[in-house]
Amino acid sequence: MEYKTWIFQLILAASGKFLAEGEFCDFPSIENGKIASYYYSFKDHYFPMKEGEKLSYSCFPGYTTESGRQEARINCTTRGWVPAPKCFRKCTKPALDNGVFSDMKLSYKMWERLHYACNSGYQTPEGTKEKTVQCLQNGWSAQPQCIETTETCSAPELLHGHYHTSQREFSLNEKLRYSCDDGYFTAGGNTTAVVLCGPQGWSLLPKCTRLQCSSLSPVEHGGVHPRKGSYDEGDVVQFVCSEGYTLKGAELVQCYSFGWYPEPPICEEVRNKCPPPPQPPNTKLLTHLRTFRHGDRLRLECDPPFQIRGAEEVQCKDGKWTSPPTCVGQLSETVRAVTKDGHHDIETIGYCLSPPAVKNGVIINTFGPPETSYQAGSFVEYRCLQFSMMKGHNQVHCLQGRWTEPPVCLEPCLVNEENAEHHNLEMKWRLEEDAYLLHGDIIEVVCKPGYVLPPSVKESQLLVQCNDGELKYPTCISKVLDPNENCGSPPSVENGNIMGSLTADYAQGSIVEYSCQEYHYLQGSRTVSCSRGHWTTPPVCIEPCTLSQAEMANNNLNLKWSFDNRPYFLHGEFVEFVCKAYYMSPPSSSLSDFRVQCQHGQLLYPRCIEMRRIVPNLPV
Repeated sequence: MEYKTWIFQLILAASGKFLAEGEFCDFPSIENGKIASYYYSFKDHYFPMKEGEKLSYSCFPGYTTESGRQEARINCTTRGWVPAPKCFRKCTKPALDNGVFSDMKLSYKMWERLHYACNSGYQTPEGTKEKTVQCLQNGWSAQPQCIETTETCSAPELLHGHYHTSQREFSLNEKLRYSCDDGYFTAGGNTTAVVLCGPQGWSLLPKCTRLQCSSLSPVEHGGVHPRKGSYDEGDVVQFVCSEGYTLKGAELVQCYSFGWYPEPPICEEVRNKCPPPPQPPNTKLLTHLRTFRHGDRLRLECDPPFQIRGAEEVQCKDGKWTSPPTCVGQLSETVRAVTKDGHHDIETIGYCLSPPAVKNGVIINTFGPPETSYQAGSFVEYRCLQFSMMKGHNQVHCLQGRWTEPPVCLEPCLVNEENAEHHNLEMKWRLEEDAYLLHGDIIEVVCKPGYVLPPSVKESQLLVQCNDGELKYPTCISKVLDPNENCGSPPSVENGNIMGSLTADYAQGSIVEYSCQEYHYLQGSRTVSCSRGHWTTPPVCIEPCTLSQAEMANNNLNLKWSFDNRPYFLHGEFVEFVCKAYYMSPPSSSLSDFRVQCQHGQLLYPRCIEMRRIVPNLPV
């Protein structure tokens, strides 16, 4: 066997690299795809990777992963990367004479479906007016085709209404007027309407209905209350999930004239995911994961000079974490007392470090500078900044050396006319000045005169809800599309990518979406739209800050919070430092100097100076 070992080592030596024991996955080669840019810059540092490590990759514009997504994750195993990273070419929209497609997209991911309808007087090879084809690995499942029939429109049966003529067959460009009975309305919400016979059939199918919403589809692993066959405008239903499942989406939805809003939620199995892992005081969590699934293991370490007690790992099991270890050390005090009968009572008192920081929140009941440690039973109270909404209890308590769960301050949304105008929108109710919406509030917008919603956008999206500081506006397009006012290729964004394939020409109303490279912060609107020959303002991708252990050591610094021990911080994020043991902040500095914000890839590190004093031994 010895000669086989030497042959194996010679092969590795010829390749220029020996793999250490337990390292199985070298730098992946991805045709028509890539991984995060910093892996290329520090290839020798990150590769080869060990068994169990994960890696994300993305496909170039015009390509998708096998699942049809733009991004995917692969796992390092003893057999190498699993699944093998691959990018497949998307399907481009085929030519279609005498018919129309249901959307404005130009390319489709694998497994995506494309629906088309034939113009009046034409039909599919199967003899139907409409058909759906699917994007497969080798192209479309069938070529869309419309075959000529006759070019007329037939007046459909009209329930709860009547036509203003006895004519039932109409030629192209002929009009048909109809009215609805009392209590019934046209699709536009009126009592009377006129429809036009066009190449694609009726401009709007004559129909008279009550302002009602249809019954909701059954919820897998859950239900709705109340359950009815149909619902009147204004009705509200509540969604609940079975035990072991949790809601993903809105709990309450309401019936409007245009249908249900917001979109009904789904029930997601709890055991598949865990909340953020528990992190006892004085511990470091050794992971860069942001989502945690059943079976994931994370390792914890203690900050010096604390020592670990218990298992060094926690595991996600059925939606819950196993018990974490504790770090014990100088933040406890032993009290010895002698009772009347001569017995010795010994009690250990646990202390807590500084209370956790809350984004957009402040501590309001601390008198004087914050303490470095708090006795068991102490509590502090939080207040959210103006317009931010508190979720959770406003107090945290020090219990057995750790703080109870802090609240979350959900950000408000800034509402102004300028942001709406970028999407060809205006406020339904005029604003005198910029205003703020609280998290969960809804503002109603309408398309500017001369603009309409694209066919693929639902009218309900004109009700825009504030979600933790973010408003997602739809984009309206011009009613009159002039080919001379088309747009060329969308603007490129440094450190950013355009989602989907690129073309040289875009019609008015076309929308292009951007994404930033990993760890880069997207500032501005995620989408741009083509309006009268010009693209709206694209976003900016701002580079992250890299946390330098060397700079921290040179300035005698430690991280204040162990969850900040990660390589990158997004633009605008804060990181807090404290001085190392036996070091102190200079007299000229303030507490705010040790809370540093990442600004365009730069962190300004504060400095601690050595302090000289004698620390007396505590009596036992």
